[in-house]
Amino acid sequence: MVRAAFVFMVLLLAGCDDGNRADSRTLDVEDEDFRQGQNFYKQGEVRKALECYLKVIDKRKGAAESNLEAGRMYLELQDPLPAIYHFNQYIRMKPTSEQSNLVRQLIKTAEKQFMQNLPGRPMEPDALGGSDLNAKLRNLQNENEKLKRELADYNRAQKGLVLPPKTTSEKTTDAPKTTEDGKPQRFRQYTIAKGDTLNSISKKNYGDTAHVSAIFNANRDKMTSVNNLPKIGTVILLPE
Repeated sequence: MVRAAFVFMVLLLAGCDDGNRADSRTLDVEDEDFRQGQNFYKQGEVRKALECYLKVIDKRKGAAESNLEAGRMYLELQDPLPAIYHFNQYIRMKPTSEQSNLVRQLIKTAEKQFMQNLPGRPMEPDALGGSDLNAKLRNLQNENEKLKRELADYNRAQKGLVLPPKTTSEKTTDAPKTTEDGKPQRFRQYTIAKGDTLNSISKKNYGDTAHVSAIFNANRDKMTSVNNLPKIGTVILLPE
């Protein structure tokens, strides 16, 4: 795209040369090095042509046409920064010439070429168009901030769905660890038989039903409630 724009503008400039350019030319176009540069360019020797135009610029003040040709050569060599410099030199010397508007377009082409050659190629020339680059950058920053906020909201929502795991202390809060006199709690084993309930087990082993809660608390790892005994044959603990 950049090269196509360059060729298109070169053709336009060449077309302008046929009729009116001769009157606007400065003396640098009569320099032998300028003519040699034109010959090199016709032969496809772009770098040699550039060297000739730079020689003219070094020798002559006000070498507007040589700056223009040097800018063209740099643009064709994919070196946009010196191209912009020489195009601007032409505009400075001949701001109201018939070609000045076309040279300004060449400056824009060189700027797009420079953006395209940046590391990562942040923007293609077609994407730039005539829009404001700073506005595009601001839009990208705003979209980035929006995505960050959405991600943070999503993470907070996910955390709210996760229930904290039960700790060991929650499972055994009611289980006695020591007796009333501070001694370690002791247990004896009991095997669940057919027809057993906590009431019957408490009455069978303690003579009354007052120990139902103590039996349940000692066996919470096997029972979910006082009415839900483990299956027959399961060994449970009875506090002594």
